[in-house]
Amino acid sequence: MNKPPGMDPSDDAMGEPGDEMALDCTGAAVEPGPSPLRLLTRAQYLNTVRDLVGEVAGLEVASLQEALGSESHASAFGLVQPDVSQVELEGFQRAAELIAARVSGEPDALANVAPCAGGSGNASGPEGEACARTMIERFGARAYRAPLSDAADVERHLALFRAGAATSYAHGVELLLRGMLQAPRFLYRVELGSAEAVGEHAVKLSAHELAARLSYLAWNSAPDPVLIDAADAGALATPGDVAAQLTRLLADPRGSSLLRRFLEGWLHVGEVVRAVKDPAMFPEWEAPELRAAVRDQAGAFFDHVLDAEQGRLRALLTSRTVFANETLAGFYDGASSAGGAFEPLERATGEASGVLTLPAVLALAAKPDESSPIYRGKLVREALLCQQLPAPPANIPPPPEVSPDVSTRERLRQHEEDPACSGCHRLLDPVGFGFEHFDALGRFRSEDGGDAVDARGELLSTADIDGAFEGVSELGEKLAGSAEVEACMVKQWFRYALGRFEQDFDACTLQRLVAAFRAADQDLNALPGAVVASDAFLYRQPIEEAQP
Repeated sequence: MNKPPGMDPSDDAMGEPGDEMALDCTGAAVEPGPSPLRLLTRAQYLNTVRDLVGEVAGLEVASLQEALGSESHASAFGLVQPDVSQVELEGFQRAAELIAARVSGEPDALANVAPCAGGSGNASGPEGEACARTMIERFGARAYRAPLSDAADVERHLALFRAGAATSYAHGVELLLRGMLQAPRFLYRVELGSAEAVGEHAVKLSAHELAARLSYLAWNSAPDPVLIDAADAGALATPGDVAAQLTRLLADPRGSSLLRRFLEGWLHVGEVVRAVKDPAMFPEWEAPELRAAVRDQAGAFFDHVLDAEQGRLRALLTSRTVFANETLAGFYDGASSAGGAFEPLERATGEASGVLTLPAVLALAAKPDESSPIYRGKLVREALLCQQLPAPPANIPPPPEVSPDVSTRERLRQHEEDPACSGCHRLLDPVGFGFEHFDALGRFRSEDGGDAVDARGELLSTADIDGAFEGVSELGEKLAGSAEVEACMVKQWFRYALGRFEQDFDACTLQRLVAAFRAADQDLNALPGAVVASDAFLYRQPIEEAQP
């Protein structure tokens, strides 16, 4: 997968706003791009197991999490897919063994996964084997997201069953489950495409591959029986068929959280519970309930934007509504909310500006002992402008030590004066200084280093919003009016939905997505339907053309 090109900090312009809209895509050839191999994320793994085996005693999420171990294979968007480490392989093995043991040891769970009269009969005889064959075909089709139609493939699975069935039918099913839940076809989403060409550089996905794309996008899990039946019946053959299934999936409670998941992944909100802060300076951060409340507050805000604010990009960037509960009352003067439920509060101008002032976002874009204009400037550049910054040089001098008597702006003055620093930092620090009213936990403050906060900032090297601003509210207004930010939000959604970075041949797809987003008055809720109708979602590059 190709990442976006690096950005030359010496450039003063990043192109013209709306460049994607200037392309002439009339009659353009279908160019869907490759279909990268995608390892199930942790959430997808857990959801898929739940939907495959149902509720099973002793198979709670916590026990599976413990068996799997820490997750390190993918970014929140699933864009980084290195080889699976030995540690992760061992985690998948432990989890598969746990699932198989619990399911085979619970009669109702066993009957759900492998319903068969042979369970109480001759397990090693024809009756038990016939039942195992049925399980392989039915359960395997759901676990692998594709039918098992090859006789030799079915026979390989039966060999696992036979090895255990010498002891009992349940043990045969246990070994079979162990193998299936460690198989690459289960752990990875594999898309080979069909033989049906739709252009010189495009083929249709198979119906079951398209069903899996829809289901993992909308529900973060494997296709349900309705979607599988649609694929079997050829009822995913047209863009209209696909759109109808998306509508059904999004109407389900599992689909209603799609855009919230996207926004949380985009800003890495879930990672805030592991963010480290200096316990001497911020002892309250040591409380797990505070970090959890900061994470959950972001989700409450996203739900508010998507529903009450009609999903508007402007509201996402400029809303003065914050959410507080008893745990977060100390973040907001005057908040009196009691208990765990979040209640909306309206803040004064300058004290809140949508995602730019969410404590979860600001705490992550900060250092353990101080706010960080560098990290916060980088957040704006990469998350909101889609500008890929160059890696910092290896010989960076150590930063000045934090002092309660010196403001962050004063300590970073070296970046302006040292030519070795100023080239890159002129893109970061002036943007990040606009956030200086917010400390390392994302709490509003009026003073820093004993002086009144100076939140003057400046945007450089943007397509259409260069200029000075003061404070995060003015920054939010500038960003909300930018065509570059509009196009970046579409790119972020494209990356999330397709599991890859955009490339040159995606230009017309992106143009159409931007046009659909703009036509919907920048309503984020319009993005799922737009991407599902795109060539990039419906088709793939032929295997022989795909780049490694």
